[in-house]
Amino acid sequence: MARIRLPWETMMLLPPLISLIIFPQQTGYNYLLFFIIATAHLISIMNAKHRTFFIIVQLVAVALWGAFISPWELSFGFYPALVIGKYPSYRKITGMTVLMAVLFAGAAGVYFLRESNPLYFGWYSILLILFLLPYIVRMIRKTHEMKLGLQHANDEISRLIKNEERQRIARDLHDTLGHTLSLLTLKGELVERLIPRNPDQASKEAREIQNISRSVLLQVRELISDMQSIDLDEECQRAARICESAGISFKVEQNDELSGAPPIIRNILSLCLRECVTNVVKHSGARTCTIRLEEEPGRYILQVRDDGVGIAKENHDRFGSGLLGMKERLLLIEGKLEMTTGETKGTNITIIVPKVKKPATTKEGIQ
Repeated sequence: MARIRLPWETMMLLPPLISLIIFPQQTGYNYLLFFIIATAHLISIMNAKHRTFFIIVQLVAVALWGAFISPWELSFGFYPALVIGKYPSYRKITGMTVLMAVLFAGAAGVYFLRESNPLYFGWYSILLILFLLPYIVRMIRKTHEMKLGLQHANDEISRLIKNEERQRIARDLHDTLGHTLSLLTLKGELVERLIPRNPDQASKEAREIQNISRSVLLQVRELISDMQSIDLDEECQRAARICESAGISFKVEQNDELSGAPPIIRNILSLCLRECVTNVVKHSGARTCTIRLEEEPGRYILQVRDDGVGIAKENHDRFGSGLLGMKERLLLIEGKLEMTTGETKGTNITIIVPKVKKPATTKEGIQ
């Protein structure tokens, strides 16, 4: 048998219900109106299709309670105001809030006319709170929805990064092993043919196969090492060692270490730093390489600058495969790459990544 699961808002009806039970001097009129408000409130929460009708029922019941019992009872407008905030459109929220304002203000006026008392504007402070409540609820719901959206976006970014890394590994394996294994196959077939006719040459080819196999094993080990997670701090130290071995002076202008950056951002920035330093060592002919890691409000910055030959103006927009791979990785975290260069003024690569706060995982969403 299926269980009926009541929304958490049901608990909010308990305090007024207990007060009605504790104070037996309540009239049947009070019990009737409370029953109407409570029933309509629960239905309006669980049944979005008929939500508007049952909100109006609640508003009318609360207005009658305030007009013929006491304006204090208008505080029960908390319940329809709470449900009004569930509307996805601010236009609907405003329309229902205006209706609530008319009914409740009119109810307070009717009460004071019936009692022949001067109009007490202190009661309208209750109405002011009730009129703001739907917008507060809507903002809370919107914030929650945005957090869930960011959480889903972060999960999708993680999935895309894993997929990109799998594709990169496949490309690296193909480039590293494909040609070499084909060569080993041809060498093996050659050795097989040379054994009966020229054993010395066959022995020489066999030794060459051994050398090629050792070379492939070394390449595979290097590839596996590159597949491991890269830390930004370690990559900075590695860049310093590479530049030093290449006779390039390595400088760090500013290093905030980006300790607050999520692991995904740190990993991608590490890959970008590796690619930039590799390009400096291989192609720039620079004497100095300078990096800057900086954390600013709302963004992270990685800058790599050298004093090498630069890139010709006609090739300025033609990124190599390495830089293109950097741009593709940065797209996953909404980062951007800017490059300025000249023929004799070196190259300046600036990577900017926006900060995205990862939302906490919630067990239950707002209905």
